[in-house]
Amino acid sequence: MYAELSLAALLPAVLLVDLAAGGRRQTLTRAVSLAGLALVGWAAFEAPDGGMFGGSFVMDDLARLLKLAGVLLTGMAFAYTPRDLKAAGALRGEYYLLGMFALLGVFVTASAGSLLTLYLGLELLALALYTLVALQRDSARAAEAAMKYFVLGAIGSGAMLYGISLLYGLSGSLLLAEVAAQGGVGAGSYVAAALVLAGVAFKLGAVPFHQWVPDAYQGPPLGVAVVLATVPKLAYFALIVRLMVNGLPAAQEQWNLLLIVMAVASLAMGTIVAMSQTHAARLLAWAAIAHVGFLLLGVAAGGPGGLSAALFYTLVYILMAAGAFGVIIALERQNASLDSLRGLYRRHPGMALTMLLIMLSMIGIPPLAGFLAKWQILMALVEQGMIALAVVAAVFAVVAAYYYLRIIRLMFMEAPAEDGEGRVAPGWGAGLLLGANGLALLVLGIWPNVLLELCRAAFAG
Repeated sequence: MYAELSLAALLPAVLLVDLAAGGRRQTLTRAVSLAGLALVGWAAFEAPDGGMFGGSFVMDDLARLLKLAGVLLTGMAFAYTPRDLKAAGALRGEYYLLGMFALLGVFVTASAGSLLTLYLGLELLALALYTLVALQRDSARAAEAAMKYFVLGAIGSGAMLYGISLLYGLSGSLLLAEVAAQGGVGAGSYVAAALVLAGVAFKLGAVPFHQWVPDAYQGPPLGVAVVLATVPKLAYFALIVRLMVNGLPAAQEQWNLLLIVMAVASLAMGTIVAMSQTHAARLLAWAAIAHVGFLLLGVAAGGPGGLSAALFYTLVYILMAAGAFGVIIALERQNASLDSLRGLYRRHPGMALTMLLIMLSMIGIPPLAGFLAKWQILMALVEQGMIALAVVAAVFAVVAAYYYLRIIRLMFMEAPAEDGEGRVAPGWGAGLLLGANGLALLVLGIWPNVLLELCRAAFAG
């Protein structure tokens, strides 16, 4: 609980600083938030393994890795977004507070050992995200996106809660370990598994529960979209592992089949629809749906190999997504059309090269980390004898190269739409961080052993 208590103490401190800072409010609020996140990360790293509250809260290698990744991604989002939010009139202390509330939801979900703490963590995360999407109060588009996200998210949460209540009624316990120890609890467990999986799919944005994703990414300012596209994925991965893999092993054969169907559908629809997109955030939203398909295939492969591959893929993907949104934010274009990337190499070569690394990694070109992430998923499928699924995933990965190569062509082979249009001004701090983001994908692709071992250790027990 060290990290959670540290983060909970940081929230009122940031609020008081924001109220008292006066004219230097946003600069000071961001500085305190980033410094506080560093301390929270240290607390998460130093937290000992073990359980609390009768097993309702657990600290293990998986929870520690997800929490450290959450701190890093939240800090990156805070560093990338001030100019974008300021231009949209949404740069207020509430942004940092809601971002950290969302991170607290990730922390609780990552360490959940019972149905109750799992749901509490998810809802803490969800409520913060709903409010973040609606942060630009004078924008009708943001309000519409927030309403769609809230209504569909509530349906997903309701389905999951119904499934959780069935599990509690069938097993007589809230602890996930005791739910799993019941073994088979009859046909009711299959109904509960289906309901829970529907809720998981809503949270992840997997087909056919993906309708909220494009609007939620496009409606709010990009500074909100970068949080939405990265940090929650950590909690949702923990949700799959804690609730589905660890909590419902007896029904795995049934829910695994549904998982495979959703994974293939997400790969197909996300890849195909992304080809026709002209808005950068909307393209990344549909691409995210396709990436969710890859993640679910890793979970479907099962075993320590499949789960560690899925975790590695999740961490690499959110690093790529953060960098892609960071570059688009640096363009300082509120419409964020793909045309704003036109001729980027002529206007800012460093930013164009960073985006090149990110796009090549998303395609899966060696030696970048995106290639190794996809390779790990494919190998996990092959090892389990799921050759057809591996072939399908590889085919859609090749097809998806179309829209990533389209972005590369716009940056390097096209002239800017107009002289001076879409200037690039990321600021020195965000510029350095973006460069480090791109280089990290190259470094992780060449020397992946440390991160791979951490992912494997998370499922070694």
